[in-house]
Amino acid sequence: MNYKKLKVAIVGCVHGDEIIGKKIINALKDLKIKNGSLYFIIANQPALSKNKRYLKKDLNRSFPGSYNGNAEEKIACSLKSKLNKFDIIIDIHATNSNISKLAVITRFDSEIKNLLKLIPINKIALIRKKVFGGNELISHVNLGISLEYGPNKSGKNYKNGLKDIKIILKNLGLLPGKKTIYKCKEVYTVSGLYNVSNNFKQASYLKNFQLIKKEQFIGQINKKKIRSTKNFYPLFLGKGKYKKTLALIAQKKIIEL
Repeated sequence: MNYKKLKVAIVGCVHGDEIIGKKIINALKDLKIKNGSLYFIIANQPALSKNKRYLKKDLNRSFPGSYNGNAEEKIACSLKSKLNKFDIIIDIHATNSNISKLAVITRFDSEIKNLLKLIPINKIALIRKKVFGGNELISHVNLGISLEYGPNKSGKNYKNGLKDIKIILKNLGLLPGKKTIYKCKEVYTVSGLYNVSNNFKQASYLKNFQLIKKEQFIGQINKKKIRSTKNFYPLFLGKGKYKKTLALIAQKKIIEL
C-alpha cells in the first residue's frame, strides 16, 4: 500500500441520531496530514438535522442505492460513487447497547486482516453480506470498516473514538509517530438474529460477548420463562438491540493476525 498516495475517508452520521461521527470529524478537521490525504463525509445530513436514524429507510441498508429511489436510496447512490474514489473508508457509528467499542467487517480476506492489525480494537464482528442482505455501506467500498461505540448515542463517548481514529491514521502513515500493531483479536462471526416476540422481556443478567448456553434462561413472555434454543455469543443486547430480536447470534474465535 502506497502510504504517500493513500486516500482515506472518515464517514459519520450514516444514522442521523448517531452524532458521534460529527463530533469526531469536527475534532479532526484541523489535523496536519503527513502523507496521503484525509476526507470527511457526513452521510445523512437530512436525518442528522432531524435527529432521526433515517427519514424513509435505513441508509445502511440502502446501498448501492437508486437515483430514482427514496431519500436514503438517493443518498446511497450518490455516496457510492464518491466513496469508491477512496482506498479506505472508516465508518463511525454509536449504539445504545452496552458495548464499549467494536469493529464491524463484512469480509475476512487479507486486505481486511492487514487493516485490522492497525486498529486498536480487540473485539471484531464479522457480519457477512448474507446476514443483512449486503446493502450496508462497507459492503460497497474498496476497503471499509465500521467502528461502533457505546453505550449510548449521545456522543459523550466520542473521545474514545477520536483516540482510536488518530491511532489508525498514525498506523496508516497519515499522521507522524511510531506505528503500533494489534494482532490479537476476538472475532465474533455472526450467523443471524435471535428473533423474539414484541412482548419478550430480556433477562437482565445477559451480557454482550458472554456465552449463552442452550436451555439457559434468557427472558420472559407474559411471565413464562424462555430458554435459549442454542449456544451462542450475543451482540447488541438490550437498548441497542435490533427490532424484534434478543441479539445477533455469533460464534467466537480468538485469532492472531
